[in-house]
Amino acid sequence: MPLPVSLEEFVLGWDTFRAGLATEAGEITATLGLEPHACDGAMVATRMPLAGRLCGPCGHFSSTALFGAADLTGSYLAGQAMGPGRSPLVTQSSMSFLDSSGLGPAVATARLQRAGGSVVVARVDVTDGDGRLLTASTFTYVPAPAEG
Repeated sequence: MPLPVSLEEFVLGWDTFRAGLATEAGEITATLGLEPHACDGAMVATRMPLAGRLCGPCGHFSSTALFGAADLTGSYLAGQAMGPGRSPLVTQSSMSFLDSSGLGPAVATARLQRAGGSVVVARVDVTDGDGRLLTASTFTYVPAPAEG
């Protein structure tokens, strides 16, 4: 399945993705305030506000919030690359925390590095409100096993 090329298309796909994440405990993209920001057919980007619940000491984005933004943005991208009816399962992740920031919003930008029949690799960078690189990460996904 191709990646979205318009923000409207991205929002529709994101809403479907979010519905699949809903649990009794809530929905993680809502907790993070994560929403579609940009796309161009080769990448997708989400934005996350700087909110008290997402901050660590000193009022900067917490590492867990930055990881969550990168993970969910990469998962959406991988799901689009895998196509309908296939859900991505993270099998490996590597993240480098390069800087901290108290300037929002954070923007997570995901790009495919490899998309094959059984593996998707995504590079996800997270920047702050000034475009300063906060994290650089790589995620490897495989299709989740069929339920049943």
